[in-house]
Amino acid sequence: MIPLPRPVRVLAILSVVVSFAACANDPSSAATVGETGEISIDQLHADVALFGFFTKLSGDPCGTPVGNETQESACARFALANDIREELAKSYASENDVKGDPAAVTDALTRLEDGLGGADALKAQLSDAGVTRAQVEAFFGRLILVSEVQKAVAKDRLDEAALREAYEANLAQLTTLEVEHILLADKADAERIAAEVTPATFAETAKKESIDPGSAQQGGSLGGPTSLAQFQTQFDPDFVAATLALQPGEISGPVETQFGWHVIRLVRRDVAPFEDVRPQLEANQAATLFDDWFIEQLGTTSVDVNPRFGRFDHNTGQVLPIRSTAQEPAGGSSSTGSTGSNAGS
Repeated sequence: MIPLPRPVRVLAILSVVVSFAACANDPSSAATVGETGEISIDQLHADVALFGFFTKLSGDPCGTPVGNETQESACARFALANDIREELAKSYASENDVKGDPAAVTDALTRLEDGLGGADALKAQLSDAGVTRAQVEAFFGRLILVSEVQKAVAKDRLDEAALREAYEANLAQLTTLEVEHILLADKADAERIAAEVTPATFAETAKKESIDPGSAQQGGSLGGPTSLAQFQTQFDPDFVAATLALQPGEISGPVETQFGWHVIRLVRRDVAPFEDVRPQLEANQAATLFDDWFIEQLGTTSVDVNPRFGRFDHNTGQVLPIRSTAQEPAGGSSSTGSTGSNAGS
């Protein structure tokens, strides 16, 4: 499943493709990847419009201009870098029989329609952007294929020990607490209640005795299950330490904080089992593993970028501006010469 841009009011989308008009009939490529991968200028032309459409929906810019570079050129570099990454992912998919799910494409289109207010609203906004529904559908298919390749690469590279380490490192996010307390003004009252109260009488005692207006009427409850990480940032350190010293069902003795004296009951503490969160842990590492794989591929794959769009940095996989493209729109002079991904190419 791929995330869709959040629905927002879409302003009239600036035509980022106007600057390509001068090169629409240019037979040269925007970039070549390896011996067979080619990104035509027409494809880049279309992808700039698509990226412009989706980044406008999300409220993010399509690329970041550098120096005097135009937004159009920055968007072209952004789109081209993504297209180059996609070409390498397509090669992996072909060699390893990785396929996208057509149902996921349909679902993505449906969610986009729903988010924008229906098919008619989507049609109108696509028209404003100079993009067709068929292009969006094909674009979703491409994104989903790259996502499947990312999962496949991650699965090949995931290390069990690294997953266990990530699990341990994220226990604060994977642990949830449910806590009740009774807040009192002085130690003597806290000692008395701590000696008398039981799990069965805790809620009623809190309603009668606690001076915390926020939780007293809730039987002392501090809310529903809260992650340990959030709990540690929201509450006084002494209160947190005393809570974590309890076993589920136990009631503390008097605990002093800046707010007064507390009697704390740890209702429950749940830690998500490793196998239950394994898919989440894998997903969290998938992007990093895919990025590592991508950079490795660039070490053995020739990538040549048409200099009118920038220069390719094989160390990062980004298309960077060069002096000519930083000062003129995409589609300007190509007099700067081509670049390659390999050292010495």
